[in-house]
Amino acid sequence: MKNRIWGVLAAAGMVAALGAQAETLKLGVVGGMTGPGAPWGLAIDGGVKIAVDEINQAGGLDVGDKKYKVQVLTYDDHYKAADAVTATHRLIDQDEVKYIIGPIGSASVMAMKPLTERNKIIMLSNSYSTEVLDANTQYMFRVLPTQYEYNRQLIGWLKQERPELKRLAILSPNDATGWSTQKIQTAAYKDAGYDVAEAKFFERSQNDFRTLLTSMVAKNVDFIELDTVPPGPAGIVIRQAREMGFKGQFTKFGGNNVAETVKSAGANNAEGTLVYLSADPSSEPYQKLSQAYAKIHSNSMDDFVFYFYDATRLLFKAINEAGTVDDTDAVRARIQAHSSFDGIQGEIVWGGKDVYGVNHQIATPAYLGVIEDGKAKVISKFDVP
Repeated sequence: MKNRIWGVLAAAGMVAALGAQAETLKLGVVGGMTGPGAPWGLAIDGGVKIAVDEINQAGGLDVGDKKYKVQVLTYDDHYKAADAVTATHRLIDQDEVKYIIGPIGSASVMAMKPLTERNKIIMLSNSYSTEVLDANTQYMFRVLPTQYEYNRQLIGWLKQERPELKRLAILSPNDATGWSTQKIQTAAYKDAGYDVAEAKFFERSQNDFRTLLTSMVAKNVDFIELDTVPPGPAGIVIRQAREMGFKGQFTKFGGNNVAETVKSAGANNAEGTLVYLSADPSSEPYQKLSQAYAKIHSNSMDDFVFYFYDATRLLFKAINEAGTVDDTDAVRARIQAHSSFDGIQGEIVWGGKDVYGVNHQIATPAYLGVIEDGKAKVISKFDVP
């Protein structure tokens, strides 16, 4: 019996020793964790933490002959460039992080990029601005498709299936994100033969849209495109427009969180709104991530969780293949070596050189949905272009 007890204690000691020997890989997360853009920032954080929890539960990340426990350090940039820069300095100088995931806001990404490129920090991020990627980009990868990658497919469906819609107004945030996306949206709609009667910008702190809506409705538009208006404010726009008597269609072919939009608009007001979706809410992968996300954050899961979950898994694969956590050039080479990656809901493809000058742009399947009874329902799927 005594020998048996000593055997158990020795085995426990070996496990403890292995745990003590495991090193730590730090991942930085930057995004708007509070404010209007919070559903997107929390999606970054949630997607990363789900992937990290999976790798840690499996015993850690294998890198060469070492095992790494992964730690996530999250900073709130409040969707502001200055705060994003502060977070980046802290992650690089104090936390000694070599990998940053996020943010989403264009202004934040463009402010961070000079720092991450100069310090050879790999950044798996997003920005709808076309200026973020160029031929000189080395360490930043855009892990969400932009409207340039998918909106012509959605608009093509709209043209064919809703021919009665001919005249529209576009509403976008008054910042680097909105300036870029509205330009892309306007060109795409005009190329498809639509009459863009008005294109307006709003301040992100704004919550009364009646003056803007009065101008739009006066133009006798058939529908209003909500572009990259954050989910909560998008719902406010819909509600206020309905209260003013607008009977037309709403489309939102930018970032979405249907639950947050419905919460602000009211289910009756949001009914029939056409939305871009990153994933099919009825799918098994969606249910899997929703359950995991609910253990991390209390808000309704945003579809963007899919992108950042897969981006984190892709990073782990590259680090494992490179056999190093310190040599980001080697890790970058492994990311670039894979023209495609098996994501949670289908194939992910790297491209973008013809448009941006570098193959650091991701492409994934896109979904067109409609809000019915307060929830999103997929009505069409578009494969990777």
